[in-house]
Amino acid sequence: MTQEPPIIFVSGPPAAGKSTLCTALLKEFAFGFHLAVDDLRTWVTSGLSESVPWTDETERQFQIAEAAASDVAKRYQNSGFAVAIDHCRNPIRLEHVVNDHLQGRNVVKVCLMPNLATNLHRNATRTNKPFGPELLVETIKYTNERYRIEIPDGWLVIDNSKLSVSDTVRIVLDRTCLA
Repeated sequence: MTQEPPIIFVSGPPAAGKSTLCTALLKEFAFGFHLAVDDLRTWVTSGLSESVPWTDETERQFQIAEAAASDVAKRYQNSGFAVAIDHCRNPIRLEHVVNDHLQGRNVVKVCLMPNLATNLHRNATRTNKPFGPELLVETIKYTNERYRIEIPDGWLVIDNSKLSVSDTVRIVLDRTCLA
């Protein structure tokens, strides 16, 4: 019997390297599907609640997107794909997502935690967002600090400040028994 491919939740502050890791990590599998929760949110064509400032409506829309991402991930996993869900969200909240929507599934939970200086530098130099990097500076400072003290058991926490992408992939594969 073949082992069910994983659903890999990758969290961390903005500009921590989540998308980069997901893309590289999924190349290690015969079939890989990268699902960015932010992409699901941009499909809202009317009434999108942005994450700054955070409101009750923002929270509701994030929870809808998290449930939808879980549904899509299950469908792809059922079809033999390893799935990486890329989401900048508090790992405590993501524990609820996993428990509520992915119970009994092969789920691996990874939190990228570069040091604050590296995190801010990556944000300042990236070009993959439709807005200026200064918009995320305060969010990065807050999440970089909070995530360090609010990570539940069962999460693989990686300080990828000085690691190459391939080194980070190897750590995920080795420490989660995906290799």
